[in-house]
Amino acid sequence: MKIFVHHVKQTIHSSLGLFKKRLNAPLPERGTFKNWWSSVLSLISYSVGLGNFWRFPYLCSKHHGVTFLIPYFIAMICIGAPLYFLELALGQYVSLAPTQLFSYLCPALSGVGYGMILILFAVVIYYNIVIAWTLFYLGAGLSFMRPNPWGTCEYQDMPQNCSAEPGGRLIAAKYYFEHIVLDQPIGDEVQLGANSIHFKMVVTLGVAWFLVFVCLAGGIRGTKKVLIFTVFYPYVMMAFILAWTADKSEDLMTYKLSETFLQVNTSYLVTEISVWNDASTQVIYSLGVAYGGITTIASYNKIDQNILRDTIIVCLLEGLTSIYCAYVVFSISSYMSEEFLMVSGNTPDLVFVTFPALVSRMGFGGIWSLLFFFMILALGFDSQLMMVEAVTTALFDEFHILRRRYVAVIAAFCFVLFLLGIPMTLQEGKKIFDMLNVYTSSHSLLLLGFLEVVIVAYVYGFRKFIGIIKEELKVWVPTPLYYFWAATWLCLTPASLL
Repeated sequence: MKIFVHHVKQTIHSSLGLFKKRLNAPLPERGTFKNWWSSVLSLISYSVGLGNFWRFPYLCSKHHGVTFLIPYFIAMICIGAPLYFLELALGQYVSLAPTQLFSYLCPALSGVGYGMILILFAVVIYYNIVIAWTLFYLGAGLSFMRPNPWGTCEYQDMPQNCSAEPGGRLIAAKYYFEHIVLDQPIGDEVQLGANSIHFKMVVTLGVAWFLVFVCLAGGIRGTKKVLIFTVFYPYVMMAFILAWTADKSEDLMTYKLSETFLQVNTSYLVTEISVWNDASTQVIYSLGVAYGGITTIASYNKIDQNILRDTIIVCLLEGLTSIYCAYVVFSISSYMSEEFLMVSGNTPDLVFVTFPALVSRMGFGGIWSLLFFFMILALGFDSQLMMVEAVTTALFDEFHILRRRYVAVIAAFCFVLFLLGIPMTLQEGKKIFDMLNVYTSSHSLLLLGFLEVVIVAYVYGFRKFIGIIKEELKVWVPTPLYYFWAATWLCLTPASLL
C-alpha cells in the first residue's frame, strides 16, 4: 500500500511539474504564418461570423430585401475594401499591433490604436456570452431520444397559445430562451433576489473561456486546425437547412421570396437616408475594420504576401456569405412566420428563438439541433479567437517581457475576461449585453476608421505609403488601381465615414 501511495504521489508531482513547465514555457518571438492560406483562413474567421447570420438578414428585411444590397456593395467598394487593404498593408509592413503601429505613423495620434484595442476588449467580453448561450443549448439538446426542451409546451406558466404549429413553436422557443437560458422572471412580478446570478450560465461561460484559452495557448499557428472546421462547416449546415425548408414549402417559399426579398425599390434609396447609414455600418461591423483585428492578423504575415489577393478574397466572400445567409433566413421566414424577422430584430432572438423553433420540427430527435448549434458555435467561436488574439497581441507588443510567460498570461487574461462577463449572467444581464452590443460598435468605429485613413493618406502621405506597398510589400499596383486607392483614401472613404 505504501508503495502504491508513493507511486501516486510521484505521478502527481511529475504531472504538476510538466504542467508548470508548460505554463512557463516561452514561445518564439512573434513569428509568422507558415503560408498565405493560414493567414487568409484567420482573416475569414475574423471577418465572417454571426454578424452575417443575424444582423445582415434583419437589415435586408428592414430595407426591402435586394434594395439593401445596392448601398451595401457601394459601401463595400467605397469604405470596406479600401480600409481592409489599408489595414492589411499597415499590419504586414510594421508587424506590430495597433497600439504600437500608430505611434510610428503619427505619435500625436497614437491613441487611435489604443482606442481600437479598447473597443475590441469590450467586444470580446460580451461576445463570449453568445458562445456560452450556444453551449447551454448544446448541452440541453444532447438527449437525442426526446424532443428538444425549447420545442415543447409543457413548462409551467407557458402561454396558452403555445402549440405544435410554426407560430406556436416560436412562442415555446422564446419562453425557453428568456426564462430557462436567461433565467428572467416570469411576468411583471417582482421576486426576491430577481437579479441573482444564473449559476448554470456561469459554468457555461467558464467553459467558453476555457476553450478560448486552450485554442490560443499554442499561439497564432495553433489555431489553424480549429479554423479549418469552423470556417467551412456553417456553409454546409445552412445548405441542409435551406434544402429542408424548400422541400417542405417550395411553392410558398418561391412566392414569398419574390414578394419580400427579390424586389428592388429604387425610390426608397433616394428618399430614405437610413439605408445608406445602415449599409455603411454593416460593412464596417461585419468586415471588422477599425477594430485593429485585421492589422494584428496581418502583422503575422510574411513581408511579401499578396495582400491585394487577400483583400479581394475576403471582401468577396464576406458579401456572398451575407447574401447566402439572408437567402436562408428569408426562406425560413416563408415557412415559420411572416413577421419573425422584424420581431427578432437586430438581436440574438433570430439565432436563439426562431431557428431553435425550426430545428425542433425537423425530426431525428435532437440531431438537427445539435448540428445547428455546432454551426452557431463555429460561426462565433473563430471570430472570438481572432479578436482575443488581437487584444493579447497588443498586450505582448506593449510589454515584451510577458512573452516569457505566454501561456500563463493567456490563462490569466481569459480568467479576467470571464470575471468581467459574469454580470451578464444575472437575470437582468441581457440588458448589459444589449447595451454593449449596440454602443461598442457604432459611432466610435466610424471615428476611428476616419482617423486611420486620414493619418495614412494625409499625415504620413498617400504617395509615400503607396511606394511602400509597391517596393517593400511587392504588391502590383497598376494605374487604374493606383487612381482607385487615391480616390478612396484621399476622398471617398473619409468623406463617407465623416
